[in-house]
Amino acid sequence: MKKINTFVAFTFLKAHGVSSFSPSSSLTSNTRFNTIGFTKSLNRAQIINVPTFTNSESALNAARRPLLSEDDLAAPPSEKVIEAVNRLGGNDVLASDVAAEAGLSLSLTKQSLSSIASLTRGDISVTESGDLLYSFPSSIQGALASNSLRYRVTNTWSKDVWPKLFWGIRVGFGVFLFISIALIFSTLFFAQTSSSSDDRDDRRGGGMGFPRYGIGNFLFDLAYYNRSPSYGYYGRVDVYDPQQVRQAEIEEEKSGIFEGIFSYIFGDGDPNGANLEAARLRECSRVIRANGGAVTAEQLAPFCDLEDPDGGSYQEGFVLPIVSQLGGEAEVTEDGDIIYIFPDLQVSARDDDYELQTLGGGMDYLEEKTIEFSRNPAWSNAAAGGLGVVNLGGALYLGQFLAQPALSGVTLAGVFGLVQAGYPFLLAYAILFNAIPAARYFSTEKKNTEIKRRNSSRRKWLNYLQLGNNSVTRKLQAAKKLRQNMRRLGSEDRVYDTTSSVDSLTADREQDAMKRFDEMLDSDTSSKWE
Repeated sequence: MKKINTFVAFTFLKAHGVSSFSPSSSLTSNTRFNTIGFTKSLNRAQIINVPTFTNSESALNAARRPLLSEDDLAAPPSEKVIEAVNRLGGNDVLASDVAAEAGLSLSLTKQSLSSIASLTRGDISVTESGDLLYSFPSSIQGALASNSLRYRVTNTWSKDVWPKLFWGIRVGFGVFLFISIALIFSTLFFAQTSSSSDDRDDRRGGGMGFPRYGIGNFLFDLAYYNRSPSYGYYGRVDVYDPQQVRQAEIEEEKSGIFEGIFSYIFGDGDPNGANLEAARLRECSRVIRANGGAVTAEQLAPFCDLEDPDGGSYQEGFVLPIVSQLGGEAEVTEDGDIIYIFPDLQVSARDDDYELQTLGGGMDYLEEKTIEFSRNPAWSNAAAGGLGVVNLGGALYLGQFLAQPALSGVTLAGVFGLVQAGYPFLLAYAILFNAIPAARYFSTEKKNTEIKRRNSSRRKWLNYLQLGNNSVTRKLQAAKKLRQNMRRLGSEDRVYDTTSSVDSLTADREQDAMKRFDEMLDSDTSSKWE
């Protein structure tokens, strides 16, 4: 009896217009049910029913059903999954290969592959063992854009609208600094020259107006347009992906002085973030596959967040997130040691050459990237900081000037009156312009100290693993005995393919049923003669 995974049965039903089903569903005139499926749940199998269309009219009605919209799905597909599928070629893609490539959990990967298959009308093949192989159109993004309004909107926002809008926000911070300086010192110049024409007092010598504070060559790069951020949360570069890093170095984008001011105030983001977790799972998947799907906690420790190994006395709870995300199981040996088995990662649809390339590289331990205060050159940060100090000094001086008794109740003319009214806002901007970078500097130093400590702990765990005491050696030997060869799937393993027509599927099933009937008849006849 051919077997099919529950998910495939559900996808098959949804694609053909059946909204719900159960083993006790009543038969209709156009649909008959036969038991062909099973659900793998630990060591038990749960039988489900899948419809078989008995005439071409039913199949035609099913084909007319529109594609699933993204609103029908629990969550939109992950961009990392889409990128990994593209790197893997898009044909005969297996969830375990995508998860190892993208650095994502198996559950999220399967969910995203299901979403992509539904939205792009991708094909699904089922193997004898119940594994699913996905095949997608050559342009997944194009198919998603054609079939999903939400994807089009979010893609347009993230690729076209938000980069320009965020560029405007960054430039706005720098522009306002120059506007603030110009308004403050021009107001001072106007007020002092106006007052000196009425009173001939010492303040006339206060000709410290705006012309003295020219910005000279600092204006040469004011309006340089850089629509995409270059780093961290604001960028498109995964610092744990060597290929992306090399490409970013080649296509290094120049940032204008206005963007440099924003970078000085707020920095360029955390280079780790979600990329760190993806790198952790990706490297753990590589280690697991390189060791036949059976590893010890010590082999995964160089990629986890934990304290230094203290004489071999430690709890292994730090591996549980990895075990749960990559479909692992814990097995206790006769000596009481725990070995972690990952059967799902020992199935692949890739060839040997691809596997060798994947397992040959990688990190010895997970090294987090330290956070830079700013990716600006040193002179750019010094210039931005100097302008901030000038702006703050001018704001404080203007406040003292406007607080004089002689100006009490007096409103300056024209735009200078607006500056007088908006002085609290200008002062707050000047203070925050200097306070935010100062606070961020100390915060960045503290975070980098923690990053260096974690990196040091991971290096110590790597040394601890390589030196190997009696306990570690015993566990490694036990893990070797539990290793499994990589099970590679090919076209000969398929028992069902969504590219097959309903009529051919029905004919194949009937032929298989007749073959089984003949085998049972022959067996019964031979037993009687005996």
